[in-house]
Amino acid sequence: MILVNCLLTLATGISLAVASPLPYAYHTTNHSGLPAKTVFQFNETGTWFENIAVRPNGDLVLTTLMPSGSVWTLRRPYAPHPEFALLHTFIETPGLVGIAETKPDTFVVLAAEFEGAGDPVPGSYSIWELSLLGASPVARKISDLPEVQLGNGITSVPSSNGDIVLIGDSFAGSLWRLNTTSGSHESVLAVAEMAPPAGAALPIGINGLKIYDGYVYWSNSATVTIYRSKIDGDGYPAANATIETIATLDSPFVDDFAFDAQGLLWAATNSDNKVDVVRPDGSFETVVGGATEDIVGGDTAVAFGRTLQDRDVLYVTTSGTLPNNRTEPAKIVAVNRAAFH
Repeated sequence: MILVNCLLTLATGISLAVASPLPYAYHTTNHSGLPAKTVFQFNETGTWFENIAVRPNGDLVLTTLMPSGSVWTLRRPYAPHPEFALLHTFIETPGLVGIAETKPDTFVVLAAEFEGAGDPVPGSYSIWELSLLGASPVARKISDLPEVQLGNGITSVPSSNGDIVLIGDSFAGSLWRLNTTSGSHESVLAVAEMAPPAGAALPIGINGLKIYDGYVYWSNSATVTIYRSKIDGDGYPAANATIETIATLDSPFVDDFAFDAQGLLWAATNSDNKVDVVRPDGSFETVVGGATEDIVGGDTAVAFGRTLQDRDVLYVTTSGTLPNNRTEPAKIVAVNRAAFH
């Protein structure tokens, strides 16, 4: 998610031009780690990929925080020449953050207005559904979320048939439960492990959010820690659930994350410009990038491919920020994890 009051000063109000996808061949531009390749990059700075989801057919679905609140797709990202296209721009909301699939080819996105150096306009959050089932995308506003201070990660409750999602509020340090049909929503969990500590330089608490094997997992960006807590089938905290610490990473920040088929957690570190893998026992290691490397510089989110062609590929989105206060157009990087054990 965004590094508020720090990184969102890159640019605003630009006219977005789209570059061509890049030829698809893995190479290792990082000094160590798994093979990685940029498969698409915008051709202007001031662009920011915020989050990523993957359709059942393997196409990537991506949100942009800058320069507009838009949803894009990279079709056949594993192909030699993938196709990049705009799916929908939310004119009402200039910035998009989290995205989650609720049903096949149906997604929910979290949107807001931002001002100044990236602070969300109070009361401006809303949540939308975007259906990709027909010939053209169809957007539907689910609900305004005036109570949310800094909405961030979003995840669908698997047993709810797409009716329930959970939303993290980074400023408030809380978890919201929302019905995607009625729009009704309520705060269901607010604990210290979701909040930024007092005096944190970047007051961003709960950020990435996923449900895996009956637990809700979240990253706390300010404490650079991954936590989990057990939930029931309706998305509420389970009776007598406790907060478990999974790992504290050796980075200044942790952003979104994804689970692989083996239950390993792959985390983007944004300003630390690398991806870490966290094992269930809490041990972790860097597998691509590094504090001074560009290959996944400013990485914001990750997702695994869903087809036979790319099930061993981790797709990484970036914000366009690089080490040493440099910038570049936002990009999508494919990391080949086949050799990782």
